[in-house]
Amino acid sequence: MDQRHVEEQADLLALQKFQHNFENSLKSSVIFILRDGALTIGEIEQRLDQSHGQILEQLQELIEDGLVLQQMSEKVHGLAYSLTGPAEELVRQFKESIAWSKQHITY
Repeated sequence: MDQRHVEEQADLLALQKFQHNFENSLKSSVIFILRDGALTIGEIEQRLDQSHGQILEQLQELIEDGLVLQQMSEKVHGLAYSLTGPAEELVRQFKESIAWSKQHITY
């Protein structure tokens, strides 16, 4: 197997892992909603119009993945969720995907 083929297979595996992790659009939506700063679970629920249980499950997975932090916030007087550095990098990728989608996909 030549080097190009090996690299291609590694890239395909990385793409499949990414797609698997974000095949649930709610997870991507939670990350995108948090792009401007920390929010409470109630604020996230309102902005995404999803149930508490669904949001909580996605937040727990994102915390385990190292993409979201849960912390006490004096600003909101309770628990708030915010993005980690890797998630902020991911938001930049989402913005590029959004721009591409708007340009190339008919809704």
